[in-house]
Amino acid sequence: MTEEETVNFKVDGQQVIGTLRMPEKVEGSFYLLLHGFGGTRNELRIASTGEGIFAYVARTLAALGFPSLRIDFRGSGDSDGRFSDTTYSKQVADAVAAMDFLDSQTASVHTGIIVLGWSQGGLVAAIAAAQTRRPAGVALWAAVAEPKVSFPKLIGMEVYNRGLNSATPTELIVPWGATLSIGPDFFAEVENVAPLSEIGAFPGPLFIAEGTLDMDIPAGSAHQYADAHNGLNRVWTAPMKHIFNTDKGTATLEKLIDATVAFFREAGSLSQTKPCP
Repeated sequence: MTEEETVNFKVDGQQVIGTLRMPEKVEGSFYLLLHGFGGTRNELRIASTGEGIFAYVARTLAALGFPSLRIDFRGSGDSDGRFSDTTYSKQVADAVAAMDFLDSQTASVHTGIIVLGWSQGGLVAAIAAAQTRRPAGVALWAAVAEPKVSFPKLIGMEVYNRGLNSATPTELIVPWGATLSIGPDFFAEVENVAPLSEIGAFPGPLFIAEGTLDMDIPAGSAHQYADAHNGLNRVWTAPMKHIFNTDKGTATLEKLIDATVAFFREAGSLSQTKPCP
């Protein structure tokens, strides 16, 4: 029987909330799940199962023997802070603190940590891994590779330019209907953050998934990450949308999970006892 526990840790005095899911018997690495822009730790609801995409991923990983931690970045979900104050660098700090938290769990010392990020969470995963060189592996699912290209496309160039030139938060409506308030520091980082320039510093195995039907991430982003990475990597593609076709069920998501786990098993990450040097 698997167990879920709500956990918390602090970053710069603010509380980050997460869900730790443990399998009956730990068979391999901890997975750290990083949600996308405007998301939360459970992620978008799957109609056929009634649970969030990341909640489903955590349950599936647990059935395979892998523990996981999924967190709400500060300003999102149940964590402290305002979304209007969020930035890539703050989310990276949250991810690093989550790795610190997992290192406090005895099993992670022996199994290592695989950081899995979806969409903007993939950008955060890539930078956190590159800057710390700590994870046993990194999985990028439909990850943002060039924020200066994808973010203006997401919200519209007129809104983007307005936010870029504003000294106060900008309210906007994202394609899935949510209204968000985005601060000027976030827009400034969109202009300057370059995960493709950072990922080369991460020496461990890298799994990169991309959907050929994804309208939110520019085609070829996965290969851009692979080309920028200097270690072992694999690009996995499928005819899937940004939400992994979960509007039609979980078959594609299950294939993605299986491919991710298989890659790290082949790469030897699941038996790694120390972070990448």
